[in-house]
Amino acid sequence: MAPAAAQDAAPEGTTIIVSPPLTEKERKEELREFTKEIVQPPRMRHPVAKFFYPICPQVLGLAADEAKAIAERIRENARALGVGANTDPACLPTLKVAFMAPTAGPSQSWLSAESKQLAHLAIYERQRVLAESGPVRAWNRVAVRDFNGQRIEVGQMIRIEPYGRNDPIVTTEITGAAVLIARQAAEGFTFAQLADYITMRTLIGTGAPSNEAGVPARTILTLFDEPDPPAEMTSFDRALVAELYNASRNSAPRRIYNDIARAAVESERIARAEPEAPKP
Repeated sequence: MAPAAAQDAAPEGTTIIVSPPLTEKERKEELREFTKEIVQPPRMRHPVAKFFYPICPQVLGLAADEAKAIAERIRENARALGVGANTDPACLPTLKVAFMAPTAGPSQSWLSAESKQLAHLAIYERQRVLAESGPVRAWNRVAVRDFNGQRIEVGQMIRIEPYGRNDPIVTTEITGAAVLIARQAAEGFTFAQLADYITMRTLIGTGAPSNEAGVPARTILTLFDEPDPPAEMTSFDRALVAELYNASRNSAPRRIYNDIARAAVESERIARAEPEAPKP
């Protein structure tokens, strides 16, 4: 039954249904499914791809001080989340970001199936990039390796070594990541918001969640879709990246999804238990 105040505020003839809050088990399942929606699905028997070595970001298309601020924030995120970041100013960029000027045209014209930037991608990966809408295009370069870490080339036979029945026999390494962002669409956002969004699009292969029915957890991935997006990476975002990079290189995707949901629910429980800061 709705509270009296709610009944008084509702128009005559309106029925208000108050649903009980989700149990912790139900919330975990909800966040698990949400994780599966935004993390790009790996191939069958492949783990979720991630960087194996510290990243080296490069930001183009902005004033030098602005580009430096965003790159440094990405490095800070990578270090805090267990990925690591190369501090050598002359390091070879493995994470490239380009803010596209209006003269580059609308985002749907930036790339095509014949674009050299996408030549290394499998057909289904290329289609996924080209199907993205909005002011951003992002993709990762992934290397498949055998159980011992040796790179597997296309058509090469895999030598099977002993492994757990529940985990893949290969690992998938992100060797490079790229993000294109329309510069006009980025106006009005803070460097922290932009850097955190880029972090989420590159350290894991992710896509923007569908928010037609609302999203079950706040995430910086909705930066270009929400009228009031988060000011930085959320607790869910941090759980998403940290749990992937804390797992073994060949952990099964379902195990990763479960760990992310568990960590996210735990962070929500802690946040609820913390006393509110006194108002000034």
